[in-house]
Amino acid sequence: MKKLIESTRQKYAAFEARTLAKLPPDQREDVLAFDAMWQRHKWKWMAVGAVVWIAAAALLRLGKEQIGWAEALFLTFLIIGGPGFAALSAWFGHGKFKLSAKWGLFMVLLTVAGALVGGLLGAFLKGGSAGLAADFVRIGPKVVIGGLIAGIIYTGMLMVIVQTRRKQLISRNLQLEQQAKEERLARQLADAKLKLLQAQVEPHFLFNTLASVQHLAEGRAPEAAQLTRELIAFFRAGLAGLREETTTLKLEFEMAAAFLSIMKTRMGQRLQFSLDLPASLAERRVPPAMLISLVENAIKHGVEPAPDGGTIHIFARETDGRLQFGVTDSGLGLLQNTTVDAGGGVGLSNIRERLLAIFGDRANMTIEQSPPHGVTATITIEQTAGVPI
Repeated sequence: MKKLIESTRQKYAAFEARTLAKLPPDQREDVLAFDAMWQRHKWKWMAVGAVVWIAAAALLRLGKEQIGWAEALFLTFLIIGGPGFAALSAWFGHGKFKLSAKWGLFMVLLTVAGALVGGLLGAFLKGGSAGLAADFVRIGPKVVIGGLIAGIIYTGMLMVIVQTRRKQLISRNLQLEQQAKEERLARQLADAKLKLLQAQVEPHFLFNTLASVQHLAEGRAPEAAQLTRELIAFFRAGLAGLREETTTLKLEFEMAAAFLSIMKTRMGQRLQFSLDLPASLAERRVPPAMLISLVENAIKHGVEPAPDGGTIHIFARETDGRLQFGVTDSGLGLLQNTTVDAGGGVGLSNIRERLLAIFGDRANMTIEQSPPHGVTATITIEQTAGVPI
């Protein structure tokens, strides 16, 4: 017996899987959602159904005292269960229904035919074949009228369900299309804004560095030549990557080192710097020009205005599945510097906008006071599936 039950269960599961596979994705999703809802509340729905069934059978017995409980339960099951299953079929299989006047007439006539067959069967079970004709002539008109009324109600119910379902799906499809259109436009806008922000970054670095070359060339030619070499190294390290969507931490660190070497030529011993890039993170891909923006911000608003200059430390690390890289300086710090977020027209607001455009809420930048004085700016990117780095 157990083997038979298990075999039947497996066959039904296979049949269910084949049936679901034939359904369109939206209908399959609705069926699975309904099944999940039923599994969560099946005992409650079964209890409600049993109460309604027994109450309907009791009402039928009160109206027809000659009907026994078994007959009343059977008839009410047909009356309630038939339309119920038909309603579910129309809701989930609305695509099979071709609503038209011909279809409505066919459904009404089919219901009348079912009522006549049921009436004949009932008359036969009660009186046998002897009084079948007489009983049918007596109850025939009532059966036809009842079948017509039931057919009209039944057909109308199916039409309302199918139309409601189709309107619901049309509305959902329109909503999904609108959502997809909005997301597509948002991506296009984010891409365009990112390209604009990157284009703003490039001349900012270029003009500042050329101004330093011009300043040194006026009276210190050997140092100007050295600075020119550092400028070439800076361009080789990073200029090509500025127009790419992603670059590596290795290239970002090389560009930052070249930039700091340029700045050290001008600031001398007032500027010291160090870099900490683990070999395991060297090829990790990140958005271009963010690290150099942090370095420039630390120079301009932290170390350069400080009387004694300061130190800049560039770091990268991976903690709890999150990539972190940034800059620590020992300059003025947040308490003495109210323009730390200005960034010369690009600055930290540029980085925040780019992070939001590329990663959404999966990335952020923090600015913290670095004791005893100075600032630590850290970019954190979650290393989750689908992150475009």
